[in-house]
Amino acid sequence: MSDTRRTVEGVCLGLLAAVAWGLYNVGAELGQAQGFHPADLTMLRYGGAAALMLPVLIAARHRMPPLSRVAILALLIGPGFALLFNAGFQRAPLSHAVVLGPGTSMLVANLIGVVRDRAPLTRNRSLGMAVLILGLVTIAADQPTAKHWGGSVAVGDLCFLGSGTLWGIHVYLMGRWQMPPVRTTAGVATLSSLVFLPIYFSVFDVTPMPWSAWARQFVYQGAIGGCLAFLVFAAAVLRLGAGRAALFSALVPVVAVLLGIPLAAQVPSVLQWWGVGLATLGLTISLDIRRRRAMASGAGEAGACQ
Repeated sequence: MSDTRRTVEGVCLGLLAAVAWGLYNVGAELGQAQGFHPADLTMLRYGGAAALMLPVLIAARHRMPPLSRVAILALLIGPGFALLFNAGFQRAPLSHAVVLGPGTSMLVANLIGVVRDRAPLTRNRSLGMAVLILGLVTIAADQPTAKHWGGSVAVGDLCFLGSGTLWGIHVYLMGRWQMPPVRTTAGVATLSSLVFLPIYFSVFDVTPMPWSAWARQFVYQGAIGGCLAFLVFAAAVLRLGAGRAALFSALVPVVAVLLGIPLAAQVPSVLQWWGVGLATLGLTISLDIRRRRAMASGAGEAGACQ
């Protein structure tokens, strides 16, 4: 597969992952507004994904990735990650979550590669990440000011920083270990559910909600958030590498703004449109597709001359 084709496929998969995460976040917001607790949504995310991926787990049981690596990934982005992120939402305003979580995950995944593997951080990548973060800050600036957070906002910010760091480490390891997307998704979902389901049913009370509401959240949390988003993002990491794939994690707030148009009839403000534009520009600069295409073309011409 040519480098250009891998990049195009990776970008498409990364965008699909961002859309899936956006839908997942919209579903989580709707669920909490209906009365679901964070523990309910966490149970559906991992338990639902495990149920959907069970046939894959059975079929590929002799070809699964090393259990130690699956366990590390489950520790990083399993129930603890979801509960930490939800705890941040309970203590700090949405405007903080928009910037701190995605921005931290993008920076951590890239910086680990630079420090650990001496991976080059190009000028375009650095400039693009700065523009992308500026776009996130612009979107966050349009969020309504919270009135009741008090001193707990610092704790909420730490939760967002912590969850962003965990996700960034996970992205780096996925790229370094070259984990197979489908089998890794099945393994992480199953291991996470085996850990969390007993805790959920023994510690938390199941929220009394209509079956239709549970079914909708099963789709949002288990099918979209637990399966689709994780699977296509893992495939994007294989094609783009951890550093470039991590950029798409920071696109989730942008996608959420755009999804609000058809799903909630919420037209973005002028400031939000500026944020969307800046974030898109930052992603384009960071991916540096034109330069990579020129390099690939030059290499092909040199090979032909030989």
